[in-house]
Amino acid sequence: MSQPVVLLGRVIDAVSDRPIPDGCVIVEGEKIAYVGPQESAPKTDGATVYTVPDATILPGFIDAHIHLSGDESVHRSGSSHFDLLLTAVRDLRDLLDAGVTGVRDMSAFGRPLRDAIEAGNIEGPRIMVGGKVLSMSSGHSDWDPNRSVQENNRDSLISFMMDGPEACYRGVRQQFREGAEFIKICATGGVSSAIDDVNDQEFSEEELKVIIEETHRHNTYVTAHCTGTAGTLAALKAGIDGVEHGVMLNEECCEIMRARGVPLVTTLSVALGLADMKNLPPHMMRKAQGVREAAMHSYQLAHEYGITVALGTDYSNSPNTPFHAIGMEFHALTRCGYTPMEAIQAGTRNGARLMRREKDLGTVEAGKLADLVMVSGDPLQDIRILGDADNVKLVLKGGKVQKWTGT
Repeated sequence: MSQPVVLLGRVIDAVSDRPIPDGCVIVEGEKIAYVGPQESAPKTDGATVYTVPDATILPGFIDAHIHLSGDESVHRSGSSHFDLLLTAVRDLRDLLDAGVTGVRDMSAFGRPLRDAIEAGNIEGPRIMVGGKVLSMSSGHSDWDPNRSVQENNRDSLISFMMDGPEACYRGVRQQFREGAEFIKICATGGVSSAIDDVNDQEFSEEELKVIIEETHRHNTYVTAHCTGTAGTLAALKAGIDGVEHGVMLNEECCEIMRARGVPLVTTLSVALGLADMKNLPPHMMRKAQGVREAAMHSYQLAHEYGITVALGTDYSNSPNTPFHAIGMEFHALTRCGYTPMEAIQAGTRNGARLMRREKDLGTVEAGKLADLVMVSGDPLQDIRILGDADNVKLVLKGGKVQKWTGT
């Protein structure tokens, strides 16, 4: 039997709104055995003790919106699916290094990556698989109109297009066939797509009904890419279960979301920083203008309405969105009026709920899996500490040390 592991420092458990100043977390095997003040901790003879100056212990971070395709990664070594899969494996290491121990992935690689991690063949965060993003042709996931829909659906690692109710049945079922645990659709146009506008409304009412009913028959949920207001509102009225991005929410959107408990997943670091990113194509630069102000207003409104917010990034490990800075999403949320504690809860506890793992992940509580992060500094005083992987000194996943750079 392995010896206990002890973490000493300030504890932010993501349950209470107040930290434990001189806290202790004891890990036995893969689970947390004790959380509380150091003075009340039970004796742990022979334990391995981890601490750093001004240490803060938190739950492992959960990124609820990511695409592990490797296509834009700084580690990319080629363009074939084999090259990109190996790139994605390398990217997983960077996620762990930044303290990310759980993700919701939307790509063709999610299932094999998840299975390899669970088998112990590679190291990486826990993955909830979403499969490819479902879009109509000429919509947000129609990246190359010179290719047929059939060619896109065969070759794309992220996009799957479908038109008409019958195709929607088949498209949703195909994602479940390939291992999806939830479904993501495009309800509106987007900034990164070349042939639509952010205000375009995707999928008809009948198509949305088919997608939602078919997904619910599989006992899971539909979450939707939502930029423009009209498409967001139509998708909410049709019965979608989650909103991604939520760039242009209005009061009617928020009223529906509050009444039905529909969560909102951030990608604010991208939305607030688009206009300053380098080497973006002209169509993205045109669309980026105004996105920052719209997104800030939406999240301020969501905060006023008490909408549950989970942290997502849409990062791809590109030069503009490096995984070592993925924690900057916490800071982006505070720029919209959220407290540092609310931002931390969004990136831990609330993400675990979206992964349907809240019983064993997302908070620092006895009996839960020991997915833990130790950083140097106090993120409640300076949330930007979480935005630099160099500040992440210790990462545990299921009690196993994934990173330790302390002394």
